[in-house]
Amino acid sequence: MPGSVTKASTLLGAVNQASAQHLLSVFAVVAGIRSLCARFSIIPDCDEVFNYWEPTHYLTHGFGLETWEYSPVYAIRSWSYAWIHALLVKLCQIAGFSQTNLFFGLRTVFGTFCAFCEVQLYGSLWRNVSPSAAQWFIFLSVTATGMFHASVTYLPSSFSMYFTMLAQAGILDHDSIRSPVFVISMFAISGILGWPFSLAVSIPFLSAILIQLKNRSVKRHILRKIIKSSILVLGFFSIVVIFDSIAFKRLQIVPLNIVLYNVLGSNKTGPDIFGTEDWTYYVLNLVLNFNVIVILALFSVFIVLIRVLIPSSKKVLQPNVSTTHIVMGLTPLFLWSIIFFLQPHKEERFFYVVYPLICANAAIFLDSLLVIGKTVLYQLEIPRPLVTWMEYAVHISILTIIALIGLLRINALHHFYFAPLDVYSKLFEEQEKFQSRSGDIRNVCVGREWYRYPSSYFLPDNMRLRFVQCDFNGILPTEFIGDSWLDGASRVPEGLNNINKQEMSFYVPLSECDYMVDSNYTISDAEGSVEQQYIMDTESWDIVSCSHLLDSDGSSLAARILKLPASIERIIPQDNTLYHRSWVSYCLLRSRAKAISNK
Repeated sequence: MPGSVTKASTLLGAVNQASAQHLLSVFAVVAGIRSLCARFSIIPDCDEVFNYWEPTHYLTHGFGLETWEYSPVYAIRSWSYAWIHALLVKLCQIAGFSQTNLFFGLRTVFGTFCAFCEVQLYGSLWRNVSPSAAQWFIFLSVTATGMFHASVTYLPSSFSMYFTMLAQAGILDHDSIRSPVFVISMFAISGILGWPFSLAVSIPFLSAILIQLKNRSVKRHILRKIIKSSILVLGFFSIVVIFDSIAFKRLQIVPLNIVLYNVLGSNKTGPDIFGTEDWTYYVLNLVLNFNVIVILALFSVFIVLIRVLIPSSKKVLQPNVSTTHIVMGLTPLFLWSIIFFLQPHKEERFFYVVYPLICANAAIFLDSLLVIGKTVLYQLEIPRPLVTWMEYAVHISILTIIALIGLLRINALHHFYFAPLDVYSKLFEEQEKFQSRSGDIRNVCVGREWYRYPSSYFLPDNMRLRFVQCDFNGILPTEFIGDSWLDGASRVPEGLNNINKQEMSFYVPLSECDYMVDSNYTISDAEGSVEQQYIMDTESWDIVSCSHLLDSDGSSLAARILKLPASIERIIPQDNTLYHRSWVSYCLLRSRAKAISNK
């Protein structure tokens, strides 16, 4: 008997070691892919820059732009969240990273941590659903356009996405309900430090715990775990509230402020003033980001119905997985969709939280569908070699279609919209040309192209972003002002407001601009327009550098969505109306007058 136990222990240790090596190999591959995302992904949302990259730059370099959300009057952005990322940037500074590489370095950290979370969910699917479902998940995740940019985006919704993956990985484990501390902690970090609305994803899991409390045999055990979890959550919540209150120099509960603003805000002060969309917005957005993956994810609901209505299906659909765990794994996506489809104000980043769940749901559906298909074919007495060949053909077809569409879309986003990151990088070459006067502050101005600004990490230390007036009539950010970050965080800036009202004092005259970033998009001919096409004013401005930017309005739908390989695009006629692409020049300009005066 002792010998048998020893052999069993040795075998178990070998299995665990093999599993760890397998997960480490998968992590290495996924982390490598995410590092590419960090380098080549665009910035899809200007809120990422002004609400997160700019405050972080203020913490690491002493200057940056402040939005109304950081004003102590409103306080719907957390300094705790910004400081965590600023510390990561400071570590990169210590390692000797250059200015722009600090930006890409932090992105790489995001991508690496996202890969870790993806592999955790992959491993949980492998152990608790099936190896095939896990393999489908990781393939769908690394080829999905949505995950390409969400995985490395500096937004609370991406942060919540990471911890939602960890929570879902824990949920799939069979003892998660009786030992909920880990899962509840992950949801708490996601909602308290990230985005409070992400807590909606936890509703199915918390509901399952409440149902289990009816079971007297485990009630006391679960209650002890709930109390332990509550103490941890309350402690974490208190730390965040205390830190933010110190920063704002007044009691501020930022997660609560966010909820109150979005839920109780009026039609003059709520999020709807920044635009509303109908339900088709998310449909089109999800299809662009996940192509057929999102359709497969929606069909996953049938797996739940089959398991509930046909008990014998457990012989086919992973019999070791309980229906409760399948429901907890699949339903958060549908719950999230119902909540956010009903909200008038819609933005792509709101769905980041459930992006991995789209891939997981689709993976479980694909895995179950193929298992059912094989079972039916065997019952029809189709020869096993033929079934194996058919299974191989179906796998290859699905893999090819999903990967091809995803990669062509990713290629399109990078080639069409990466210009701002390239162009602003040229400012460091300009700084080298004026080293003798490097102590002088130079103004880099933007007008109608303000929303493409990639952050102050693309500015040398002696340059600042300034705004010149354009036809945009909403509220723009202003500079953080203070002798220390605490002084700047607690000071109420003049002119910032939450009603999207234009503040004229935030603009500078053209005479103060050393540089201008502009494009040759056609300017508005509407009455009262103040826009100028600076790129065409060669008497006042010299072109330093230009890059191509897609003209969406002048390009066909197919040409905007996908970027085919150059060898294929070369044989497409230029006058093809179905696949026609138009470009504009996105340029960095140098003021001729300022350049002369600075010599």
